[in-house]
Amino acid sequence: MAKVSESVLEQIKARIPISEVVSDYVTLSSRGGRLWGLCPFHQEKTASFSVVDEQGFYYCFSCKKGGSMFDFVMEMEKVSFIESVKILAKKAGVELEEESLEDKRSRDLNETLYDLYDKIAGSFHFLLTSSAQGEHARAYLRERNVSEAMWEKFNLGYAPQDGSWLYSFLAKRHYSEELLAKSGLFSQNNPTYPLFRDRLMFPIRSWQGKTVAFGGRDLTFTSKAKYINSPETAIYSKKHHLFGLYESLDTIKKEQKAILCEGNFDVVALHQSGFTNAMAPLGTSFTEEQAKLLRRYCTSVEILFDNDRAGQSATAKALVIAQNIGMENSVLTLESAKDASELVQHEGEQALKRALQQSQQGFRYLVNNAVNQYDILTPKGKTAVFNAVRPYLDATASSIEKQDLIKGLAAVLNVDESSILDDYSRNAPPVAKPVAAAGEKGVKPLNPATISVDLYAMLTLVNNRELYLQTRYKIAVEDLEDAEAEALYNVLEEAAREEVGKHDEYILQMIDDEQLRSDVAASFTMEEFKLAPQRVLNEAVNRIQLRTYEKKRLSNKRLLDISLLDGTGDEGIEELLREKTEIDAKIARLRKTLEQDI
Repeated sequence: MAKVSESVLEQIKARIPISEVVSDYVTLSSRGGRLWGLCPFHQEKTASFSVVDEQGFYYCFSCKKGGSMFDFVMEMEKVSFIESVKILAKKAGVELEEESLEDKRSRDLNETLYDLYDKIAGSFHFLLTSSAQGEHARAYLRERNVSEAMWEKFNLGYAPQDGSWLYSFLAKRHYSEELLAKSGLFSQNNPTYPLFRDRLMFPIRSWQGKTVAFGGRDLTFTSKAKYINSPETAIYSKKHHLFGLYESLDTIKKEQKAILCEGNFDVVALHQSGFTNAMAPLGTSFTEEQAKLLRRYCTSVEILFDNDRAGQSATAKALVIAQNIGMENSVLTLESAKDASELVQHEGEQALKRALQQSQQGFRYLVNNAVNQYDILTPKGKTAVFNAVRPYLDATASSIEKQDLIKGLAAVLNVDESSILDDYSRNAPPVAKPVAAAGEKGVKPLNPATISVDLYAMLTLVNNRELYLQTRYKIAVEDLEDAEAEALYNVLEEAAREEVGKHDEYILQMIDDEQLRSDVAASFTMEEFKLAPQRVLNEAVNRIQLRTYEKKRLSNKRLLDISLLDGTGDEGIEELLREKTEIDAKIARLRKTLEQDI
């Protein structure tokens, strides 16, 4: 494991609390002296994920995952410990001391692209709002009834018709040919020809607000590609972003609900009409990655896709994805217009507000949609409806919820629930079970009242590591009987030798076993392991030593019995008797000490 200086870790933790880090991904609320939120690592509807700023740790009481801010970033961003330190160092404004050449090149490329895209977005915005070239783009926005407030909120822009402008503009600012070739702003066939020309520009921003890509609407009205998006680059992957997410963050965190619509103009129209929680996929169907990103910030999603056949199909897929990750889901529909943008353009914001007063629960929408397509008076029609909604049932984790959905479906189809249940169970897809390693079990929550004295002592020690050196002279790893305690003892020993034991983050990184790692992370959030540690350790050491000496006494007795039977010489017997006397004395002393401690 590569090392980061202790001063860096200390500076990061001093400048940003763990709650600030977690809040970028999870909506937290205060309760009982802790901050709580829905766990980002598993599906749940009741918050079991807690954060304690004073101790700098998070812990989920449901899935048992826990750790420091560095562990959290590792989990959320799927990066190594070193990478998590780099991310948080940048967030905290702390300078790192070491960086490999490859890492530096990658970081430099990303930072340069972020800077490039932000500058280009600003230039496009200026051309839209203040240049003669952008007049027809402004006229188009006014025709679409897009207010100037939305031009600013979404930083809308205009890419000029001149095919040489962008490359010349960037070359004068000393951007290299190599960088521009990787930027996603130019044609792959002609590295100086812009991808976006005479287009209304929609900057696509990450959840942090960084411009990472663009969407462009053709203004020549002759292009076969009415809309195009940036290709994937070092800083942009379309399945991991949502247009409008950044602009919606405050609202969806507060209301715990998002609206997912089909296009960029729909997002703008919804925000203009007061629905400031609207966003859209990027030229693709709603993806599982986008759903997981959205799930960080809210628990419910309303789908507002076009009401044509393609829109209905996309709605069905989006509902299944939302249901699969445990999000409440429903559908909004427009009767008098194709989409939100069209309705605002022709009838205004109030018309859109009136049209979106009620939503329909996701499964009910799917059932009604299927009923409109098939004749439910016939057995085949009923089967077709069941098959149409089955993916949603498959995505429903709760047996209670699934049974309730089936009950409603049975009523609509006028069949017995048992018939649907029979069809569903007989044709149920096989559930893939993870293959566990030999002896591997699920991670269990830490309950200090039920763990061994060995593990209790080691957890106390790992929370008070300044006591380790003096404790290890009193008990050896061989004195421990609990496998977890032995493993943790070895971790502490290695940390002491490597002189990396000062920080909880390093300790967690040294633990491979998931159960032990969960237990240690949980202990870091509990006051129990920090109260009177010296007294606790003294008692634990005495109990472990007592157990060790009782084993020695039993072994001594067996050897003495054998010696008396096989005629061992007096000298050997005397040695065993002296040993017995010493053992008895130590046991008596330990028992007396423990009795006094009670």
